[in-house]
Amino acid sequence: MSKDSSEYGPMVQRAGVPLAQRGYFWLSARPLHILLFLAPVIVAAELGTLGLGGESIANQLAAHRMLVRFFEIFGVLGLHLPAIAIVITLLIQHVISEDRTRIEPIVPAAMVVESAFLTGPLLILVLVIQPGGAVAAAALDSGPARGSGLLLAMGAGLYEEFLFRLVIITAIHFVLADLIRLPEKGARVMAVVISAALFAMHHDIALPGGGVNLRLAVFYFLAGVYFGVLFLARGLGIAVGVHAMYDLLVLVVMPAFESADPPA
Repeated sequence: MSKDSSEYGPMVQRAGVPLAQRGYFWLSARPLHILLFLAPVIVAAELGTLGLGGESIANQLAAHRMLVRFFEIFGVLGLHLPAIAIVITLLIQHVISEDRTRIEPIVPAAMVVESAFLTGPLLILVLVIQPGGAVAAAALDSGPARGSGLLLAMGAGLYEEFLFRLVIITAIHFVLADLIRLPEKGARVMAVVISAALFAMHHDIALPGGGVNLRLAVFYFLAGVYFGVLFLARGLGIAVGVHAMYDLLVLVVMPAFESADPPA
């Protein structure tokens, strides 16, 4: 990171913040609180990887397969390496920051509420871009998930945010700000835009007869920008929480309402 890296989002802020200023928004961006918040998501995603409730989500999520193949380049094999990498990354961040913050159990609970609130703009975006149409969900290889929608939503939120936000935004920012020496704000904007474009291309935006579904492409690009801004402003935890909750609504809640019997 550049010399201004302490300002690059909450994920890399230093722990030298006065105790009086350590409120919810600061605490919820600390690595240990993020890890505590993400622990149930990681467990759910790994259960999905094991195929609990149906087909393994590892066969349905392209982001998970991309991460596994990345580790295979270095001769390391295993379906569970992406989850292990997330845990190790957060623990390393905690050690490097020399953070001595005490765990506050109320913080992860409040992060659930914040994530639910911040899912609203994505739902509004769907209504604006594709009113009355199909709602965009996680990147699946073929149609609806045949396994558990809950586990799939957790896995999509976790692995896509880890790949496209933590890994890609951080890497692009490093190249632009530290190697090329672009201005900090410009490097952040470009990192978010590039990661959002890759996020859109990562999803199935092709029309059945050929060509590109422009509405879906725009939705995924703008959603990628939104997740990128959340990552920079609020950290990995909230970005994963919002992404997982949106996919949970799309894959589980909305289909349940649609399939429910009409009242007598």
